[in-house]
Amino acid sequence: MEGYHPTAGGPARAEEVPPVAYLKWYIPRLKEMRPHNLSFSGLQYPWDLGTIEDIWKDHRGPGTDDRRMVSEMYGVNVENVHLTHGATQAISIAISATSRGGKVAVEMPSYGPLSQTARILGLETIVVRRKPTESAWIIDREEWASVLSQVDLLMVCPQLNPVGWSYTESDREWLIEACKQHDVRIISDEVYSGADRNWKPFYFEGDNCVSISSLTKVHGLGQIRYGWIIASKEIIANAQNTFHNLAGIMSSPVIRIAEQIKDQLNEPVDLIDHYREENLPLLQSMLNRVGIEWNPPPYGVFGAFRVPGVDTLEMIDTIGKEHGLLAVPGCMFDSGLDDWLRVGWSIDPKSFAEAVDVLETVLRTALDIT
Repeated sequence: MEGYHPTAGGPARAEEVPPVAYLKWYIPRLKEMRPHNLSFSGLQYPWDLGTIEDIWKDHRGPGTDDRRMVSEMYGVNVENVHLTHGATQAISIAISATSRGGKVAVEMPSYGPLSQTARILGLETIVVRRKPTESAWIIDREEWASVLSQVDLLMVCPQLNPVGWSYTESDREWLIEACKQHDVRIISDEVYSGADRNWKPFYFEGDNCVSISSLTKVHGLGQIRYGWIIASKEIIANAQNTFHNLAGIMSSPVIRIAEQIKDQLNEPVDLIDHYREENLPLLQSMLNRVGIEWNPPPYGVFGAFRVPGVDTLEMIDTIGKEHGLLAVPGCMFDSGLDDWLRVGWSIDPKSFAEAVDVLETVLRTALDIT
């Protein structure tokens, strides 16, 4: 499946800029409106914002600070916060604000922009991987230590896409210490962390750590493109300069919408817990029936499992399409995941139950053909 997963390497310009092949594959299939959709990587939350007064008017004025909502969410000073147009923009701004010109270690599996943006910004990237075990996805410490000795920046997504697993406590402690020893800064993409009520942002591990997130995945507000960076005052000052050069200022409608829902941010998290309680047992029972062993991540809105011997991209584009099913092949995130499938459970239980029945039919057909 070469050509779908993200790529590492040297600086990329013009025709060398790597595509986000996942989006090129996914968006046309999403537009097909297949009736059984298990492809979502974030919560589908039924926000009803009604009418927001003066939404188009300039929100700025004496005594106001755009960053206050996020600073209160994290319990940090506003000087440690910078707002961005979504987490994807935060990735590029954070790289610009933290890089010292050296090589960048990028974690795989990965959503393309997290591991590829550094190349577009003129930096060379080197891959490090987490590997699956029966209970978690873990760091190969010898491999990572070798790479960390060659770089000055590390890009990670602790809640690993497409599998949903975060670091073990032991791996996280090792990683923090190893990066301090090698003077490596960490950019941690924590867009899924809001679903973990006990999550400790990487920012709190030291001045070499940067946390980025948004209201997209856990809170279901991707349309407004509201993201942020949490970092030391030095890095935030760099981020501010970068943002002003690339984007100018945040838009007033985005700020006003975010302010409108700030007191309801717990509601989507509660709904995620409800969906997990209702939906995960159905998925696990179905996988047991077709002979697939799977240990789900302890929180979040999606997970991934192996369908041994089955090319899941071909399966979704043929058998899946025939039955109106959409899920995401693992090959979109790394090489070696051609027989993995990502499934999201962030939809209402009735729709999920119907989709799981269809998924069982698709899997049985694919496994029988194989």
